[in-house]
Amino acid sequence: MARSTRLRLVFALAAGSASLAACNAIVGVEDVMLRTRDAGRTTRDSRGEEPEPDTAPRDANAPEEPDLGELALGFNHTCARMPDRTVRCWGDNGSGQVGDGVPFDGSRPDVLEPQRVPGVDDAVAIAAGVSHTCIVHVSGAVSCWGSNFFGQLGDGTETRSSKPVKVLGLQNATSLAAGTSFTCAVRSDKTVACWGANYSGQLGDGLKSDRTTAAPVKNLTGVVSIAAATDHACAVLESGEVACWGGNTEGQLGIGSTTESLTPTKVSALSDVVQVAAAARFSCARQKTGRVYCWGNNQFGQLGNGSPTNAPNPSPIVVPTLGDATFIWTGFEHACAVRTNGAIACWGSAGKGQLGNGNVAPNTSIATPVAVVGAPVAIAVWTGGDRSCSLSRDGRAYCWGQNTLGQLGNGTTDSAFTAVPVRNPP
Repeated sequence: MARSTRLRLVFALAAGSASLAACNAIVGVEDVMLRTRDAGRTTRDSRGEEPEPDTAPRDANAPEEPDLGELALGFNHTCARMPDRTVRCWGDNGSGQVGDGVPFDGSRPDVLEPQRVPGVDDAVAIAAGVSHTCIVHVSGAVSCWGSNFFGQLGDGTETRSSKPVKVLGLQNATSLAAGTSFTCAVRSDKTVACWGANYSGQLGDGLKSDRTTAAPVKNLTGVVSIAAATDHACAVLESGEVACWGGNTEGQLGIGSTTESLTPTKVSALSDVVQVAAAARFSCARQKTGRVYCWGNNQFGQLGNGSPTNAPNPSPIVVPTLGDATFIWTGFEHACAVRTNGAIACWGSAGKGQLGNGNVAPNTSIATPVAVVGAPVAIAVWTGGDRSCSLSRDGRAYCWGQNTLGQLGNGTTDSAFTAVPVRNPP
């Protein structure tokens, strides 16, 4: 079979997308398999086996899918977990976040195409922060690499590393979320542990001291999935509620005020949630009906309600033109969603092509969802920094937006204002 010039992925379906139920397929020579359930994060039990079905609110008619893999978008780098449990990364590598193992004794060129992270062959989950990356191993241990200025690698030091180092004080991890300079993991008992920067209480331990090893989040149980951002984090609970903690200057915790919270607090008047996404100063949640709510900063229209404002929005407001979302993700100042028909809609800051609608005007924003151009029918979308990436129904990955450091993975440093295919990994 001839090598494709595009990164092709084998996929399962997003929960609630019953119309795609017949589309599981293997394509391409080197495939990334991707699971799009549970906010794009994979789970496994403490023995490395497939878990029992979770109890998160979801469509009762949606099929169960196996853990197949995922993408992770940092601020300027991207990583993919492959079906053989290896990892490929590309983009900015200034802090070793691509995981190439190269010593910090000279120049570190950007990586323009996917390349393998040496020594990783048992990854079952992955997450990327601004300039670090973490994985869950089959054993439930966690390893990280990249920047470590705040201890976000969790190895007990503040020394950066271009190769994976083990997180201390953590066992039985099942999924991950990485913020700017901190990381959180859900454990098999559905509690959460976090490590790294804690200047706004984003570790949820009731303090404001950075931690270089994992520490439990207080008063938080029954966690289905988590999301992490600049200085706050949110979790979806088995009850369908959302709890958030950390910085709250723009109301990004959704608790009706702009007061920070050092421990988890329930989001106001929000229920039946199946996915949460956290960004720099705002958050969004998807209900099982497909309706999306957002809260926090809306300077660039990232709440999607058509009315940008500089005033904080500390309580959830509905994205009025989006009632059929099957998957959501939030970037620096923008957000994207996959709709039931596989179309992708994005909104918010648009000046670097991150909305994918062809807009080339700098310093612009669009406050209501607009369609991405050039991306085939999708089942999942991710955002990170000023770019976005999607997985198409035919198993191909596409990205758009800022590409000055090669973060789109298409072999160039040219930014793209519509979707372009990611090149195949080596």
